[in-house]
Order: sequence, then C-alpha cells, then structure tokens
Amino acid sequence: MHTPLPELVAQLNAYRPAVIIGYTSTIMLLTAEREAGRLTIDPVLVQPAGETMTTADTDRIAAAFGDRTVVRTVYGATECTYLSYSCAECWYHVNSDWAVVEPVDADYRPTPPGQFSHTVLVTNLANRVQPFLRYDLEDSVLLNPDPCRCGSPLPAIRVQGRAGDILTFPGISGDEVRISPLALSTLFDRTPGVELFQIEQTASSALRVRLRLAEGAEPDLVWQSVERELKVLSADNKLARLTIERAQETPEQSPGGKFRTVIPLA
Repeated sequence: MHTPLPELVAQLNAYRPAVIIGYTSTIMLLTAEREAGRLTIDPVLVQPAGETMTTADTDRIAAAFGDRTVVRTVYGATECTYLSYSCAECWYHVNSDWAVVEPVDADYRPTPPGQFSHTVLVTNLANRVQPFLRYDLEDSVLLNPDPCRCGSPLPAIRVQGRAGDILTFPGISGDEVRISPLALSTLFDRTPGVELFQIEQTASSALRVRLRLAEGAEPDLVWQSVERELKVLSADNKLARLTIERAQETPEQSPGGKFRTVIPLA
C-alpha cells in the first residue's frame, strides 16, 4: 500500500501471482501499468473490491489483462464483507441468505426495481457478535427488475455509490503521480495518538490534514509524526512538491453522518 508503484510492479512481475485481490483504486493503477507494458503478469483472476466499480472499469481491466484472466468484483462493506459478488453479466448478486439489501429513497421508502435509490439499507443476518439492522450505507443502488441472464436466482443489483478516488499529484519529472487513498489511510492507522483523521487535497500539490487525537496524546508530537510520514510518502513516490497544512478543526462529517477519510481535489 505504501510501496511506490514502480517498485510494486517489479515485485509483482518477480512473484507472478495467480490471483490479484485488492482495492479498486489500486487495481486500476495496476491496470494502467499493464496497458503500458510495465506489468507483465497473467493472473487467472483479478478481483477488485472495496470501492465503486463501473462496467467500463471492469471492461478495461479485462482488456488489459487478456482472455486468460477472469475479472470478478465484490460489493461489500465493513459492516457486511460478504454482501455480494459479481457475475458474468456485471450484476452484483446479494448473498440473501446472509444479508438483506433494501434500496430506498430519501424518505426511506422502497425504491422500485429498475430505478437507482437515494441510499441503501443493509441488514447483516450472519454477524452474531455485532448485528447490523437496516444500516444506511449511503450508496445508490439499482435492483434488477428481471431475472439475471447468468442464471443466478439471487437478487441482482448495480451500484452507483461511493468511490475511493485516486489522488493525482505532479511528479518530479513533469508527469502525473497517482496515489491510492489506501496508501494515505494506512499511514495514519500506524501513527500513535491518532483516533480519527481526514485528509483533503485542496490543490494539485497541497493536503489539509484534520485530526482527532486519542486521550492523552501530545498534539505537536503526533503532528510531527504525521508530517514526517507524509514527507516520506512524497519522496518515495517522487512528487515534485507537497504542501502539508495542519488544520485547526477536527474531521468533518458528511451530511449522512459519516467521516470521509480521504477527499480528492474537487
């Protein structure tokens, strides 16, 4: 996740994995490397997960890796990781013996099949440790009004929801350097004293960092660690420059009440 893309490509070329599973944003970075001829692996399965996928994304991955590679995506959430899987017809089939998916409008009334919902409520039937009942995922989904042509009897949905957008920065050599949001997120996960973070790209080479610290954490020491880690990430990825701003405000919630940890440049 923190490995610079050229180094990651070299490691994959040396290891030659049969299966690639990862966040969609990272898989799309690898797809571009495959298109450029720098990534030379031939996996039998590529499985993007965790972020929004479009049919165009799936088609691009399949075209880049070739006929010997099957592309199957997963739509799920931390609250229900086994929510659904994709089929050859590019629909997500809900594992309805384990989960209930309810597309609803802004007033939480059922959305008719064939129409994209305002949001979707998920009930996790298999988690006996921490049940989730009608949890609002803030995703827009469409329920297939017809039986899926793949033959599966399970409910089939399309997703128009959240996307973990790749952040793009100018590189030292004048090219664009793209960094997965996961590389930034895990940086904070390993920084002691950070309870919650939010990093916003405010300009092409500028990041604004909002922090909520754990009780007893020393603000200046935590900030020094965060700033140091971001500078290392910038150097490893050969960014031309990176301005890091320490925000005075804490992470801000979306209208739905969630905290978006990485916000790309609008």
